[in-house]
Amino acid sequence: MTKTFWNLWTGYATFYFGKVNLSIVVPVLLATYGDLSLYNIGWISTGFMLSYALGQFLHGQLSERFNPFVYIAVGLVGSAVVNFTLGFSAGFFFALLVGEIVDGGFQSMGWSSIVRANAETAKDPEKSSTILGTAYQFGNSFAWIVCAFAIGQWGWQWGFWIASAVMLLRGIHIYLTRCDIPGTKKVASERVKLTLSFPIVLSGVCLGLLNIVRYGVITWIPTYLYLTFAMPIEKVGVSIFLIPIAGIAGTILYNKIKLHKDITTILYLLLLGVTFALFPNTTGGVMIALLLAGGFALYGPHVFLVTTMPSRFHGKQIVAASTGFIDGCGYIGSAIVGLLVPFLIDKTGSWSSVFYLWAVLAVVVAILVGIVYRRAWNRGEGEKVL
Repeated sequence: MTKTFWNLWTGYATFYFGKVNLSIVVPVLLATYGDLSLYNIGWISTGFMLSYALGQFLHGQLSERFNPFVYIAVGLVGSAVVNFTLGFSAGFFFALLVGEIVDGGFQSMGWSSIVRANAETAKDPEKSSTILGTAYQFGNSFAWIVCAFAIGQWGWQWGFWIASAVMLLRGIHIYLTRCDIPGTKKVASERVKLTLSFPIVLSGVCLGLLNIVRYGVITWIPTYLYLTFAMPIEKVGVSIFLIPIAGIAGTILYNKIKLHKDITTILYLLLLGVTFALFPNTTGGVMIALLLAGGFALYGPHVFLVTTMPSRFHGKQIVAASTGFIDGCGYIGSAIVGLLVPFLIDKTGSWSSVFYLWAVLAVVVAILVGIVYRRAWNRGEGEKVL
């Protein structure tokens, strides 16, 4: 892997300081400010995810016209500024909601440009794209542990401020070390038409459902551990730290398994479904082991849908556009889970219904992936399609 690749890898890992820090701040906010409810937090999370989804659709198309490194740098610096101001929001619901919506817009400038920059600069974009996908798993884990430590030592505000400092410095560095990648001149209507092809649209649907599980874990597992087991926030951070790390191990193994990607994806998704079907009512080491198994099974299929698959459209010059569309669909699912989890808990009085839903969705996605791949093989396109 080249220096440019690792510049992109670490750049996107840094984005996660402004994407997952809220889930570590939330438990302390709920305990500190009695006026905030789970529904308030759900709306804040949904606001961020909807903004991120819309931004992905928009920036996926627009970023094709510009140097992707500049787009990445602006996203990091903008998110840094927003997170700094969020440190002064206290328990004010409206301030948190507006801040996270704006932050979602800046955060959405990163991924599609990262995938495009890798496709433009890597010797083997498909091989490097899988490794590139581990950036957000490492970034997720590292951001969680750093923010949890900062909050435990100095207060919830530092969950925003430490993220702001890291993103600001990294954004400036990305800009100063940027490669010269010109924008494409493809007509917008042609680019949109190519983006709405069957494999891209079906990948978006699959990712939307899968993200209900993924962002359910990212957003709500820290709160579940904090409220249900009365864990100190530092211990919550340590307990969840290894989930994305397990995802890295799962992704690396996923890339090495000598089966067709469709079969491997379905197997991983079925394992994910079994994991959350068993999760309710577990405690201690068994609970943590199941969380790690879930992380292991979750990220391989996710990386393939949102990284490897869009990279295959490099020849059609729609890498950023297809990435933005698929990831945008994914974050519609992420937006849904923000309100769906409090609704299920309110109606059933138990977190078990949440975990059973995640199990069912994993199996549904496995079925949809099978349908998409089956169609591809019947048309004789095989892995060229998905």
